Amino acid sequence: MDEISLLEKQLTRMRSMNRFYHQQFLIDVRIFFIISIVLFYLSFEYYFSNYLINLTSIFGSVLLAFHAYYLIFSRHYSEFIEKKINALTGKTVYVTHLLENKYFFPINDKKIVVAKIGKDFSWFSFVTLFITTFGVSLYFYSLYNIYFLISNKFFTFLSIAILIVTFIIGYWWFVKNTGEKRLEAVYKDGFN
Repeated sequence: MDEISLLEKQLTRMRSMNRFYHQQFLIDVRIFFIISIVLFYLSFEYYFSNYLINLTSIFGSVLLAFHAYYLIFSRHYSEFIEKKINALTGKTVYVTHLLENKYFFPINDKKIVVAKIGKDFSWFSFVTLFITTFGVSLYFYSLYNIYFLISNKFFTFLSIAILIVTFIIGYWWFVKNTGEKRLEAVYKDGFN
């Protein structure tokens, strides 16, 4: 089997992985949205549902970022394979990575998880920030209620501590491009 055929098989695998995580992300967004709305409604009558809103917000944000983590990985690897096939053929036969970088977000630029701020801001970036803002708003709504209505200072402190740790690790991995730098090192060193 020639090198291009092997690369195309890997490309098919990465594109199917990308499709799977997009689907899973959208399913999870819908599930978390429904759960959040129900819990939000219940919180007007049952203050203790604020604990569930809080936990759902944190867990949901980490899970959705996990899906984004795989989407970023599959996009990087797909782009690498497409560029390699293009180089081997001497023509630009694969252009999906070029379209994705223009239409969704530039994969190699700094971004907030998958939201590019600045001139490359897109609908994809807006939706990402919209979903994030929705979750953050619910988180702080529940935290406010837990602190002032239920007066549980320990849970408030614990929740804020979990949020800070999650934010620091997310910033380190996504915003500082730690994962993408690791991929670059493999591409430079491990593939000839």
